[in-house]
Order: sequence, then structure tokens, then C-alpha cells
Amino acid sequence: MKLAIVSTNKDKYSETFIHNHIKLLPAEIHFLFDGYLPSQYSIDKGLTLHSIFDFNKSKLFGLLKNKTKDTSELLNEAIENYLLKNKIEYILCEYGPSGVEIMKIANKLKIPLIVHFHGYDAYREDILSSYGKRYKELFSFASEIIAVSEHMKLQLSKLGCPENKLHKLCYGIDTTIFRLNETKTPSPTFIACGRFVEKKGPTLTIRAFEKVVAKEPNAKLVMIGDGELLQTCKDLAIALGINENVEFKGALSQEQIASEFRNALAFVQHSITTKTNDSEGTPLVILEAMSSGLAVISTLHGGIPDVVSNETGLLVKEGDVDTMAEKMLFLISNPDEAIAMGTKAAKVVAEKYSLELYIENLWHIIEYTKF
Repeated sequence: MKLAIVSTNKDKYSETFIHNHIKLLPAEIHFLFDGYLPSQYSIDKGLTLHSIFDFNKSKLFGLLKNKTKDTSELLNEAIENYLLKNKIEYILCEYGPSGVEIMKIANKLKIPLIVHFHGYDAYREDILSSYGKRYKELFSFASEIIAVSEHMKLQLSKLGCPENKLHKLCYGIDTTIFRLNETKTPSPTFIACGRFVEKKGPTLTIRAFEKVVAKEPNAKLVMIGDGELLQTCKDLAIALGINENVEFKGALSQEQIASEFRNALAFVQHSITTKTNDSEGTPLVILEAMSSGLAVISTLHGGIPDVVSNETGLLVKEGDVDTMAEKMLFLISNPDEAIAMGTKAAKVVAEKYSLELYIENLWHIIEYTKF
């Protein structure tokens, strides 16, 4: 089977789920990327890159000669030509806006279109006020729509997606990388991992941790990732007088993250809905932490309650840093409880959220899709 995967980015470090689609789906993958309307492609899973126009230079010459067409029209025709010449049988668009850009091409060529929503594309006001205006049209053209949580499924339904096209499919975790450390000696170390952006609430995590340090001076918070709020968070830790207790690791590889996870007491993330309505889907990193045997302290937000129960973690209301601090202090005082939660969490991921099961379920949706 020939499958085109359309993604905005080639190898954004936070988009492991997309990398897994490209690497693991059992099809001949044509990877189209670089913008919602892609301008590059790869046929070897991103190792070598080509301009979508280079696929047929004689076609390009003819397109460029027609000066009545703008760049987007030329790109649309080049993509259409690429899909047609390569006899693409299915298209998987990562994110709603990519689906909007590709839908008319897919419809014209009668290629089944599957659109996988991931987070901001279902919620953020600027996206909904631009691309979102065409979502009803997208839902009409697309054969299948995938949401990563119950919350997102409900949101897409409100935006007009028919129930018979809508699937809930949460991400899967590579349990060979993110695995349980059965010999861990508990220490008062918490770990946070993710982009330093508003919806992940890194400043709120730090403010909660300040209250922990006030009662447990030896507590430590390790923060992994990069992003626009990184310097703000570093400055905040200094201003609160806890910079000696907070370590910023920057962006790390999956293997490095897994190693850090295996030495922590619990995972913390204070996800919130921002003023622009930006929200999480189901944060992949929470499942990675669970797979590594970590109890999770997070918020009642997006798809988090779908995967974190009171047996595997502790959830608080968005913005409630006082209660988050109390939960962190509870696990410091009850390390056996943290270990029990983490052990249960690893079992839940192995049974319900393995990467193998996720890819199998995604492939099932694609394989049985009809135009």
C-alpha cells in the first residue's frame, strides 16, 4: 500500500508520535512536509529531502510559465501531480490545517483522506478563526477523523464532525525505551518534561514546587525541554530563591529522557487552557512517564484524566498550585505510595497504550478506509 503522510514539520523533537507513524506504519511511506501545504517530500523516512517541484521539472516549467497562477496554486498542482504519478492510495494528514489544505486535492483524485488531530488544531482560537472556518468542509471531504482524547472527540463533534467518522485513538509508547526501574531508591526528585509553552504550565509547576521546598529543602525539580518560556522559568526560579533546587536540562533524546525518568520520584505537569483556548490533547510525555514507572501529578485537563486514574496519579484543578504542592509533599512523605502508583502506571501503559497496539489500531483505521 502507498501512503502519503502530510506533516507541517520534518523532525520537530516534540512530535514523536508523527515520527512513529513514518517509521512504523506498514506501508510504502511518502512523507510530505514543510508547511500545512507541503513543499518537500521524502521516500526514505526523512533521510533525504526533495522539493515537491523537483519531482517533475518539465511540469514545473509549464506551471511557472503560467504567470496567472500564484505560488499556492502552483504548489497545489505540484502536490496533485506527485500523488497521481506515485499512485498514492491513502493520505494521512497530521493536524487539522494540513487536512484543510489537502482535502480538495484528495477529493479530486478520489484518494481516501484520514486526518489526525493532535491538540492546538482542535482548540486554539487563532486556528479556529482561520482554518477552523473550513473544518465542516474538511469533515465532509475526509473519510476518517482521529482525536486523541474523549475531550477532543467532544470538541470535534461540536465543530461539526459526524460521529460515524470520528475515532478516539490515544498515542502509544515504546516500552523498550520507557521502562520500569524496579530497583529505584526513592528520593524527593520530581521531573517535568515538555516544551516550555503556556499550555503546559511550567511557571505554575515552579510556583507549586516553591511551596514544596519551603517544607522540604532537599526536594529537587528536574525540567527537560526547550521553548519560549524557558528563560522566564529560569528567571522565576531565581526570583523565588529555589534555583539551587531546580535543574534545567534542555531538550534531550528519548533515551536520555527515559534515563532521567528512572531516577525520579514522580512526574509533574500543570497543563492549563490558555487565554487563547490552546489546550493539550493527551500529552504523550505523561504516558512515557507512566511507562517508566512514575506516579503522575497533573491537572484535570484535556485527555489527562483519560489515562491517569487515582491508582496511577494525583490530579488537581487547573491553576491550583497549592493543592499540587500538597500532592508533591504527600508523595515525598509516602514514597511507597509513589512506587505503587508508578508500578501500576507502567502496567496500564503496557496493557493499553503500547506503541505496537497504537500502530495496529491506526493501521486498522487506515487500511479499512474507503473514499
